[in-house]
Amino acid sequence: MKTFLREGFFTDKETTLVEAGELKATLFTYSTGVKAVRISNAKGSATVLPFDGQAVWRCDFLGRELTMKSIYDEPQRCSLYGETYGFFVMHCGLTAMGNPTAEDTHPGHGELPLAHYEKAWVECGADAKGAWIAVGGVYAHRRCFEANYTFSPTLKLRAGATSLEIDVSFTNLKDLPLEYYYLCHVNHRPVDGARLLYTADPAKAIINREVPEGYRKDWADATNAWLDAMERNPACGDRIGAKGESYRPEIVNCFMHHAAKDGWAYTMQLAPDGTAVYVKHNPKQLPFGTRWIARTVDEDALGMCLPATAEHKGRLYCRAHHQQRMLKTGKTVRYHIETGLLGKADAAAMKKLIVGR
Repeated sequence: MKTFLREGFFTDKETTLVEAGELKATLFTYSTGVKAVRISNAKGSATVLPFDGQAVWRCDFLGRELTMKSIYDEPQRCSLYGETYGFFVMHCGLTAMGNPTAEDTHPGHGELPLAHYEKAWVECGADAKGAWIAVGGVYAHRRCFEANYTFSPTLKLRAGATSLEIDVSFTNLKDLPLEYYYLCHVNHRPVDGARLLYTADPAKAIINREVPEGYRKDWADATNAWLDAMERNPACGDRIGAKGESYRPEIVNCFMHHAAKDGWAYTMQLAPDGTAVYVKHNPKQLPFGTRWIARTVDEDALGMCLPATAEHKGRLYCRAHHQQRMLKTGKTVRYHIETGLLGKADAAAMKKLIVGR
């Protein structure tokens, strides 16, 4: 069953659109005017902005908020994604991605973060893995003489699950190849004392020194000292809250993942209590695992793995380093990513899959 959404369906009061067993979708409008769909099961929920980037604004399971801390309690109507930052999941790309250089002409992380979706829906179904509920949509990007593509994400929540399944597809409709870039920006909340485990060799990490010029000197000095330590031993950043840690205003490094024995790449934040949050992706499709961490009074974020087709340094940098991809006319690309919360037993099983013992 698929129900197409209209903005008129949404009011200030949260109302139920569909309910099937423990699965439910409710609609509401934030005080800022942004429309939201909350899909939920017996374990938790995810709040999606169906018309605004199809971003996941919040996610909670078993009473635990997974989303990064930010200065925004509610999503904002704006023209720059930095004016409404604080998503749990944000799609980035597609004609460009990452932080633009002074010579780049694209907005930060491209057009997808704030893309307006004219078509959005809530869908229910079941398959071999069980019953599910999902939010999806289609964004049509049309620029004369430049690009014509559709981008369609789906966020799926299963009955009894404490994780989300993210499926992305996009199709080139133009009579010329589409130069494209994609990054899935998954922003968990850091837990002091936790450990990062992942299917990548930290010795091969790309350490970036990007502390802004003119940044507060004592903070800049601390962050540069932490970057020095990472250059000597990239694995020193695997402990959250480690002595000497400094992520002000942010640190962005890159890890090249390999597949575990089941063919997937994994990244997990293993908390002191034995539970974990994780990101799962296909490293053959999305080889760049960007690690973005920001720990300030206003932002506390652990983008422990942002699966991507390229580095985060803007279109011109990616072109110069041959990281762009081309999609032929009429062809479609599909990606699958999972993220969520693991109990102790599942966390232990994933740890074994990552470390091999």
